[in-house]
Amino acid sequence: MVRRLLLFALATVAAEFLALPNSYAQLKDTVQLAPVTVAGQRSTRYAAGSKVQAVDTLLLQRRPGLTLSDLLQQRSPLYLKSYGNGMTATVAFRGTSSSHTAVLWNGFNIALPTLGMTDFALLPPSASTQVSVQHGPSGALHGSGAVGGAILLENPVSFTPSRQLQVQQGIGSFGHRRTAASGAFSDGRLALSSSFTRTSADNDFRFQNTTAYGSPQETQQNAGFDQTSLAQEVHYQISPGQRLSARGWYVKTHRQIQPAMGSANTNAEQDDENLRLMGEWQGQFAGGTTTVRAAYFKDRLDYKNDATLSTVDTSSLSTVNTYQSQVEHERALLPNLLLQLGAEGQLFKANVGGYGGKVDEQRFSTYAWLRYDPLPGLQISLNVRQAWVQGFNPPLTPSLGANFRILEQNGQTLSVKANVSRSYRVPTLNDRFWRPGGNPALKPESGWGYEGGLVHQLKKGQLTGTTEVTGYALQVKDWILWQPASQGNYSEPVNLQRVRGHGAELDSRWQYTLDDRWSFSGGLAYAYTISQQKLPDFRARLQDRQLFYVPKHKVAAWAEVRFQSWWLTTDATFTGRRFTDNDNNNWLPAYYLMNASLGKTFAWHTFETQIMAQVQNLTNTVYQTMAYRAMPPRHFRIAVSLRWVPQP
Repeated sequence: MVRRLLLFALATVAAEFLALPNSYAQLKDTVQLAPVTVAGQRSTRYAAGSKVQAVDTLLLQRRPGLTLSDLLQQRSPLYLKSYGNGMTATVAFRGTSSSHTAVLWNGFNIALPTLGMTDFALLPPSASTQVSVQHGPSGALHGSGAVGGAILLENPVSFTPSRQLQVQQGIGSFGHRRTAASGAFSDGRLALSSSFTRTSADNDFRFQNTTAYGSPQETQQNAGFDQTSLAQEVHYQISPGQRLSARGWYVKTHRQIQPAMGSANTNAEQDDENLRLMGEWQGQFAGGTTTVRAAYFKDRLDYKNDATLSTVDTSSLSTVNTYQSQVEHERALLPNLLLQLGAEGQLFKANVGGYGGKVDEQRFSTYAWLRYDPLPGLQISLNVRQAWVQGFNPPLTPSLGANFRILEQNGQTLSVKANVSRSYRVPTLNDRFWRPGGNPALKPESGWGYEGGLVHQLKKGQLTGTTEVTGYALQVKDWILWQPASQGNYSEPVNLQRVRGHGAELDSRWQYTLDDRWSFSGGLAYAYTISQQKLPDFRARLQDRQLFYVPKHKVAAWAEVRFQSWWLTTDATFTGRRFTDNDNNNWLPAYYLMNASLGKTFAWHTFETQIMAQVQNLTNTVYQTMAYRAMPPRHFRIAVSLRWVPQP
């Protein structure tokens, strides 16, 4: 099935290359059509006062097939918890849990409605994907689940005439293999793009078993994985003010489930299959821009283990069909006043073995976003969303923010920002319907977030840079947490009274071009996170306890040196101590990691070849991101890519 889809997608692009050379040449002298506004820019347009950072996607271009987990770990201050290399990976955003981060793909939330979270190891974005990280509560923009923040995946539309093809092959330690191919075509009216990646690894690395006497070296068992991803886009410009778009993204992953140290290997396996399809029409209507979207998602998760090797057979089969639709209209009421109105509907149809039957749920929401620039250096945004969920009554979620430029001289600007937002999260389907333990009487979570900071930008000669400092506070009422049931050998979700958090974030990025041969770039991202709940001590006195698996300190730094066609990149991360229980009695020690890569580009006419060598975990650090889950030691990878970009 996957091979047929891949052949069809690449054949479509190739047909356009071969069948339209004459028309492509003729279009070079024609008048270019006016561009259509892309609604994906709304994440920054209506987010005044919020911290929104674009992730350097050069890593995706050099290493197609890289998952969102690896990308964010190396280029953001987010802490990603992983059950092993290639295993389930979730995020802790500003001290919240894995279900408090919204992930949107071209405007649609792709989090599983059963779990309410996203496995970032199942998201290998294409090389053309723009990845942005929006920090803080953004429920008024993105709906349920955006309590800690949101990850935005956008595939912008471009009708600029172009053609290109690229293939890459990589191999590495522990059976790592990666194959990638992509193609793109545009003639000014029709735009096509296709991408395919396949990544696999045996993960038979040696690790130190800290649960056994003497901490002996052992070989990791049952940790291999195989992942295939195919993305296809088709865009057609009907007229200067109208376009049609269709996007598809298919990911199939087979994983052996890496056992914890000291646990029996039950040969557990998991198969994930994620199909995402969407269509979009955008055009000029009623004095503004109207966008209509519709999407269908099918998410399948099948887990099984060897019941003869386990005291409990926890095999589980689940399939969720999601139907979503959106309609938006954006209009400039005044030259400095922009308004967007929208509505969204969702239908979930879940067939999960753990529910004892099929479950359906409907959701609907309306929203209004306002952007006002009363002064050249002042931007204000006011957003509001109201949701209706079957069986629940989520609160009204407003958001108010502002940016104000207080200094601009000698190539420098200094701006101050502030934002206050309300957020909410509806209990997941598992929270309510899982047997045993599900609680249909759970309340929706409701939270408030506050943040403020300074942004400094410098552009002087050959040096450019941006530094942003942010302080924030948040509180969430009725936080949902799974804990052991008072009776019975199972867990159940409960509403905690309140969880509070605060912290600070620093992001600094710089680039210096010495001449046409030498250039230097680098960045630093740091997060200080306090996220606490009040729990009784042995004397029944309430004490503040840091939420488990929330490090107080996380640092990510990277640097690159380019000399002619050579480049050398290093990145390093530091992760502080993390508690592994609610009582803060046990913890994982702090650790740091370093990676390095060296590459060279060769060019011949319209062809470009790149050779790259990488060293992962350069310092051979022994570490765990989840308790008793071994991670690989130092390992190596090499990759060769060939790119064809014909001259216009």
